[in-house]
Amino acid sequence: MLRNMSIRKRLMVILSLVYIVSMVGAIAGGYFILDRDSLREAKEKTELFTTVMSANQKYMSQNVRYEMMDLLPDTYFPEATVGIVMMSETASMIQEEYPEYIFKVASPNPLNKDNRSDSFENSIIAGFDNGDFEEWEGTVTKAGERFYATAVPVEARKSCIWCHDTPEVAHPDMVEEYGTESGYGYEVGDIVGGRFVYVSMTASDAITKQKLALFGGGISLLFLIAMLVIDRIIISTVVKPIEEIVEVAVDISRGKMNREFNVKGNDEIKQLADAFNRMKVSLAKAMDILRK
Repeated sequence: MLRNMSIRKRLMVILSLVYIVSMVGAIAGGYFILDRDSLREAKEKTELFTTVMSANQKYMSQNVRYEMMDLLPDTYFPEATVGIVMMSETASMIQEEYPEYIFKVASPNPLNKDNRSDSFENSIIAGFDNGDFEEWEGTVTKAGERFYATAVPVEARKSCIWCHDTPEVAHPDMVEEYGTESGYGYEVGDIVGGRFVYVSMTASDAITKQKLALFGGGISLLFLIAMLVIDRIIISTVVKPIEEIVEVAVDISRGKMNREFNVKGNDEIKQLADAFNRMKVSLAKAMDILRK
């Protein structure tokens, strides 16, 4: 197909193909780099959020829980004695200012039904229980939205059993609040759930797409300018000189021997024109000999 095209069209087709291949490579490479940067930023945010949650839980367990239980042993006050409740309440306050964060202590057998794990979380918890990994991080899509997520296992400890043994052992106020159908039967050492932190990547994905659009637009503009410049150069330095050579050659073939192949420069086209001029001289001499 290219053989049937003019030099100008052929070059434009080749440049267009180079543009398409370059754009695909540039966009794919740009997306990979920008996406890795978004993931790095999400990981940093997640680590900061997790550190805050862990620090709150540690402070409560070391400085609040046992004081509360000593002072008010019969009082049901989970906000000061249960780490999961404290972290969930703290996370809710943070989410008011930073809604992109989601904190969830998920379990297949939770006291609070809001903490029941979904299919994705169940697979991660099963991985913890089977010893496939000690912690997990990656991306997951929920309800059409992409999240960077981390998870660590929740292990039943001795301090958990007084709430999660049986409804008869648990505090009556807790049983009244959560019922008796779920959240019991824990044994020390069991992996009973996972602590998940999700960071929405909607905003970062939108920024990535915007950057890619600007990047792609910039490359397209540069290619367009380059193609226009190359087109002008090809017309002035290749197409027009060749057209002039063709025109002179046609006139000479019709007997106009006074025409000359005049090409400026010192390139292959100039060498071709000089060769045609020598051929014209030889042709003229041959015609003179034939006439005699």
